[in-house]
Amino acid sequence: MSRGGSGTLTQRVVWALTGTVALFVTALALLAYLTFDQMEDDLVNDILNTEMDRLVQHARVSDEFLPRRGPRVLGGSMRAWLQSDGQPPAGIPKELLGLENGMHLIEPGPYTWHVMVADTGGGKVYLLYDATENEERVHDFGLIVLGVGAICVVGAYALSRRVAAVAAGPLLDLTDRLSTWAPGSPDLAVTRDDEAGRLIEAFNRMQNQVDRSIAREREFAGNLSHEVRTPLAAIRSDSELMLLTQVLTPDQRQRLARIVDNVDDVVVCLESARAMARDQLRPPEPVDLAQCMADAWRGHEAQADLADLWLDNRIPEGHVLILDRYALLTVLRNLVRNAIEHAAPATLMASLTEDGALALRDDGKGIDEADLPFLFRRYFSGRLRDAGGLGRDETAHGLGLAIAKRVCDMQGWTLTVESSRTGPARGTCFLLRFKDESARV
Repeated sequence: MSRGGSGTLTQRVVWALTGTVALFVTALALLAYLTFDQMEDDLVNDILNTEMDRLVQHARVSDEFLPRRGPRVLGGSMRAWLQSDGQPPAGIPKELLGLENGMHLIEPGPYTWHVMVADTGGGKVYLLYDATENEERVHDFGLIVLGVGAICVVGAYALSRRVAAVAAGPLLDLTDRLSTWAPGSPDLAVTRDDEAGRLIEAFNRMQNQVDRSIAREREFAGNLSHEVRTPLAAIRSDSELMLLTQVLTPDQRQRLARIVDNVDDVVVCLESARAMARDQLRPPEPVDLAQCMADAWRGHEAQADLADLWLDNRIPEGHVLILDRYALLTVLRNLVRNAIEHAAPATLMASLTEDGALALRDDGKGIDEADLPFLFRRYFSGRLRDAGGLGRDETAHGLGLAIAKRVCDMQGWTLTVESSRTGPARGTCFLLRFKDESARV
């Protein structure tokens, strides 16, 4: 499809700018022409007034100043006649006869005459100025102005094409990029055959591709949840039956209990993934915060023991809120996993603040202050150093905190972090504030 076709956005910009300049130049040229013409007329009239005053004064003093039988030539373009006996003076044009006193404009054929008539007391004086040459100068000036205006319009057209190309260039580049990124035909018909229409068409194709990607993501999340639940349920039920019916050693019993906890962890992850894929909230339910914290810890207890991280759960029993239990478990599990990976060896204390926020504070090595603003970014890599600045560096890679922040944003909760690497407040504290609708039961 051609970019420069008739009626395109580029052409409309070109013709709009050119038309605006053409109107402005035309108005300016017409005003200059009329002004110059008026100035010529005013100049001739001033000459006639001055010369008529001089003629009248001389005619009143001397009867011989104006001949009675012919014209008096007053320069190459001006002549005067005196009518004293009621008879037309010799040589006077017939167009002047019968004119009243005052200024007159007469155009006999190709000529232009300015005529002034006045009484001297002894007769009537006719003063004629042939302004044909003046009109020719005005005409020549009009042609010059017209030529300059035409040049200006042509220049404006060329400049408008350049301006239109610069203005529409980014739009065309964006359309080309979108067309390359999302080829094919749009589902919605586009009636405009210009740059804007092609951009809308490209956006429609892009929207179709995004919608299909979202649909595939949601379908995948739903299929994964459905297909994995059945084997997970079988694993959990078999493990629970073995715990109830088999004679097991303490180590075997611990491993089976860990299997049950890990199955619950996978179920929570599947529910959270499906909720985030569909961007839909689960129905809230009564949740005991202390019990939920214990469940989140249980899924990572083995890893915590290996990393030398201990839980001090100070959340009072029976503190129940109405919220999404799976969402809260997802947040708490990711915060516990983060403490295992980056705070241990340490003690993780869970408690409630005076305003009802859930606080998870550890007394580990802390986080660099420069890293705090970026801590919830996906795949953020920050340096977590030992308190003394010695020992090994640990590079934080992963999605845990980003997922926790995403779940909090979906639920309307607020997740913030504070950390210090020195002093009595050394360690990291995550504060989870629930929205007002999460009323305590």
